Amino acid sequence: MAYNAIDLLDKTIYIAIKRKEIYESIAEENSSNTTLLLISKVLIKNVEKNIHYYEKLKMEIDEDILEEIGFADYDRIAFLINEFNTKLLVPNISDVKALMKFSLEFEKLLYALFIDIQGRLVHKEEDAESMTYKMLSNIITRKDEQIKSLEKAIKNK
Repeated sequence: MAYNAIDLLDKTIYIAIKRKEIYESIAEENSSNTTLLLISKVLIKNVEKNIHYYEKLKMEIDEDILEEIGFADYDRIAFLINEFNTKLLVPNISDVKALMKFSLEFEKLLYALFIDIQGRLVHKEEDAESMTYKMLSNIITRKDEQIKSLEKAIKNK
């Protein structure tokens, strides 16, 4: 069985789903704090948008021209993602500032994970022209924008 960008997107969607569950748990645990509940719901909506984005990327991929990811590379990448997933725990959040900081740190960790994955896929110059590399570049750009947005929101809070 050959691995490709669709496999990476499936793992990315799984991370997003787990993240959504974390925000839902935070919202449930803090249902009496209307501000925290509202921010949690906004973060949930943002994760849902990410999931939709990843699903859309999967649909746009032309599997006939999609390059394979070598087993050794995919194995290392899968290990990184699985290790990342083991750290997905519901934090003890009781105020908006802590939630925003948690969300910002999570985005930064995802950003670093995607950069690491992208870097592991480049072995020669032409690898930077692959569909998978470009897809990861788009995801990284999107993560960078989300980080900047959260930093701005925290600064203005």
